[in-house]
Amino acid sequence: MEFRRPKGAAFESMITGFNTDVKYKGVVYHVQTEDKGTANPLIETLIYKGGEILGSRRLPYADLVPMGNEGAITKLMEDQHKGMIMEVKRGRFDLTSDRTVMEDLSLDELVLAYLAGRSAAR
Repeated sequence: MEFRRPKGAAFESMITGFNTDVKYKGVVYHVQTEDKGTANPLIETLIYKGGEILGSRRLPYADLVPMGNEGAITKLMEDQHKGMIMEVKRGRFDLTSDRTVMEDLSLDELVLAYLAGRSAAR
């Protein structure tokens, strides 16, 4: 996982995201997580296979913007990214149909999904 931001850059509008290639059953899936910025406070993770979007997860964070808590937003991004990687590794996006998996989760739902993923990984 890679996190890039110029040294000394302040939290103003957008946090640089993460990109990870994950191999499952010989197929490479690309997991991309990005911050849409304080003007549109949303963390979005997309799952790609061969350029096609197979799934997405979106988490709004408008409640964190007034506090300017970049660390909390970065942690949410990391946790969502890792959670989606675990879902790829468990075969969730190895779909036989041509449907896209899209989710808009509340913070509580995201935390529960993350904790379930952590306990399954043990």
